[in-house]
Amino acid sequence: MARNTHNAKRTLFKRAAALLLLPALAMSLTSCLLQLDNDGGNLVDKKNGITYLPAPITFEPQTLAAEPYAECKSLGIELYEIEGLPSDEWLSEPFDGIGGVYYSDKITLPTLEEFDADLMYICVEQVITVSIGTVDDKTGIDAIVDSFVSGEPTAIVQSGNSYKLKFSSDKYPGLYYNLIYIEGDDGENYIYDRSTQTCVDVGDVLQTYMPRED
Repeated sequence: MARNTHNAKRTLFKRAAALLLLPALAMSLTSCLLQLDNDGGNLVDKKNGITYLPAPITFEPQTLAAEPYAECKSLGIELYEIEGLPSDEWLSEPFDGIGGVYYSDKITLPTLEEFDADLMYICVEQVITVSIGTVDDKTGIDAIVDSFVSGEPTAIVQSGNSYKLKFSSDKYPGLYYNLIYIEGDDGENYIYDRSTQTCVDVGDVLQTYMPRED
């Protein structure tokens, strides 16, 4: 009986010790994250001499690593590696429709033309963003890009059916270049860049690819 009591006490002691170790283990795991400092909204990696700048909202991550890579305690955010891109150039907050992408001050953001998209998803926003069409015709995508880049900016369209255009590129795996397509109530069609607030009438260049109800 005394032996059983002794064994039970030892078991309880081990369980208590394990519970005491859990917070220490959690703190140890957290401390493994790369620590970033906030400098006016920029994130500074003093260890590696990198400053991460917030990218315009046109840039969006495709897939993030399962575990956080870095944290900025003063902002209360964790940063993740973007799959397919080097962490010393690109990081992202958790993304679920919102969440910022950051890029190193040692690189230059690509323009839409430099992004060199070879795939484009046409999406609508419901509870979540849903793709309703895919364009994998490189010539067609280049024509869409050129119609926006070369077109004359116009007033921002206030009403119409809007879609997200998510451009994907082998040059920047893991990123989307995100623009808005609007079929205006005025009968014209527009592409809108939310980051620069540039709106361009692109004519019918996208109409071939738009899904239609029978």
